[in-house]
Amino acid sequence: MTESYTQQEVEERAKRILSQSGGLRRGTINEFRNMASGGTEYGIRETYYPGKPNQFFSDVLAIIEESEEG
Repeated sequence: MTESYTQQEVEERAKRILSQSGGLRRGTINEFRNMASGGTEYGIRETYYPGKPNQFFSDVLAIIEESEEG
């Protein structure tokens, strides 16, 4: 069973990541890249994002990348 998520959740998470300072933001983005590929990031996924599919992390990254390019 795959848990669902909303576009609002994706946008809020992306906004929160974009508001982080440079080094912290880069680290979080790298974690999200790994989780988008199925990684757990040493329990971060299970603790903070239980049930979120890989696509959730990919969707957040897409917003971040679009924002950084623009």
